Amino acid sequence: GKDTYVVDVHLSPELQEWREEQHRAGRKLRNKGTGLAPISDSVRDMLNVGDWPPSLLTCAAFYGSWFADMLIGGYDPETLYSNYYTDTYFFIEHGYSKVFPGFERGLQDELDNPRARNTFGGDIRRKVAELGMVYTRRKVELEERHVKNLMNKTARLPRDEFLAVILHESSIIGMASESIARGYDPTTVAFHFMLSSPGEDMVDVGSDIPNSELFNSILNAADITDSGVATEEALTNVFTAFAHCMAPMFTEQWDYPGSRMCATLLTWHIQNDRHHYLRRAILGYPKVRQREVDQREACIEGAFDERLHTTGFSRPLKNACNGHLVCDQVQQAFDRNHGEPMLKEIWYCFIQAPLEYVKNGVIDESYEETLAERSRIAMARAASYGLNDDMAWLLCHANQHALQVERLTEAAMFGSLLDDGGLAGKLDR
Repeated sequence: GKDTYVVDVHLSPELQEWREEQHRAGRKLRNKGTGLAPISDSVRDMLNVGDWPPSLLTCAAFYGSWFADMLIGGYDPETLYSNYYTDTYFFIEHGYSKVFPGFERGLQDELDNPRARNTFGGDIRRKVAELGMVYTRRKVELEERHVKNLMNKTARLPRDEFLAVILHESSIIGMASESIARGYDPTTVAFHFMLSSPGEDMVDVGSDIPNSELFNSILNAADITDSGVATEEALTNVFTAFAHCMAPMFTEQWDYPGSRMCATLLTWHIQNDRHHYLRRAILGYPKVRQREVDQREACIEGAFDERLHTTGFSRPLKNACNGHLVCDQVQQAFDRNHGEPMLKEIWYCFIQAPLEYVKNGVIDESYEETLAERSRIAMARAASYGLNDDMAWLLCHANQHALQVERLTEAAMFGSLLDDGGLAGKLDR
């Protein structure tokens, strides 16, 4: 349509000056990693997955698709494994087909798995996943063909077209279709899966400007595409609007499949050997607004107008926690489980330790790697003891804290602006 086209985008002079000052001071963000690092032997042994194909044992796939599927659950272990494999079509865009020779064959085998297809919702899940793969492959083909012409550009879309695109950009619509087949409200399910895209894009803003990525939800907003300039105010407004939209999903709707899937956004960014979330957060923390915690919520039609421009509308979040580092709701969860150390370890790894690290302001790569592995082990151990429901709630609440309480993800967004440009004019795969 006439309102859908590609526009130039660049940082405002003020943000560009800040970026250059930080770079001169040695505060640079290395470009995104490959996401191919394997899970540790400790995790393999803990969950007895050592005989799985290598493509399923990368930190990126395992702590993304696998943990999302495990938090949601499956008909039986074989079906859960098959669901996981089919959901890894997400990683076609990350180049897994080129790295793991058996990846595509295994993916097709699980799409055709007769046992999994015969479970309730299993057939529609795989049919829709196959449709999603068509979108992903076509997108990859177009990006590779036009990569040299996409640097410093972003897509401009009206709100309704944007929502259709980001549903497919989630690359896990098969999971969404099974949720609908099982009786969950279709609109709520679709909305949750749409929000996984801005949830991922928030920490990629600065990296996606130069590296030929047209669909970054933050950059697609009219606040930025109207002028083609990413100002600090515009980035903050768009981030805040999406954070408000995600709040109900991470609080009162935490038990929906899409919420449980999105619960792994924060954890995946820390664990996937690709986004270096902790580095982004420590680099960007000085830009975070230091103000009283005021948790709010909004629907997408209230937060963005038809042109996808923020409106500033929001309302107080229902049943918000008290905003403490270990808030009243988290403490209640601990108390219900008699102070279960495994749950306390998860909260420490994803909220307490990261906040302490970014506030300290001293970059320590060894600490970042140690904390990431500690968090991987914490989640694997909790899963091995069957604490999936408790972990799902806790991870949802950790995401809410990272968005609106400690604002770690806002810090990571600004930290992404310090990307070293190593992938400029290239695709991040």
